Amino acid sequence: MVKRVRTMFVALALGVSTQVLAVEALPDPTRPPLEASVEASGMAVVSTGPVLQSVMIRPGRRAAVISGQLLAEGERFGDSKLIRVSEGEVTLAGPGGRQTLKLFPGVEKQFVRPPREKTRKRGNNQSKRNSEQKAS
Repeated sequence: MVKRVRTMFVALALGVSTQVLAVEALPDPTRPPLEASVEASGMAVVSTGPVLQSVMIRPGRRAAVISGQLLAEGERFGDSKLIRVSEGEVTLAGPGGRQTLKLFPGVEKQFVRPPREKTRKRGNNQSKRNSEQKAS
């Protein structure tokens, strides 16, 4: 009986330890990809000033994490004041003027227009069906 309990205890301990090791090996899903911190030249982006790390927008509250510090709109970061929070950037106003911090500094959003479809000419106030029937 004691041998059976001891065997179950050892099996349980081994099972728990392998689960802990498996969990530690999983990557952090919230961590940005490595490509986000590397420029095209292959050198890491190094910033000497404040760094925008996260933006949180919800009804009635806009906040940002700047260099590890959580700030709501209107709060101070050093000598500067957080005056605007948007989806991809924040604006700080300080003694040196305004400074814009981007969430992804190397990424620029571009809008592309869809291609225009070619349409057939029709007479005034005629439906497509009427135009096709007259052509036959």
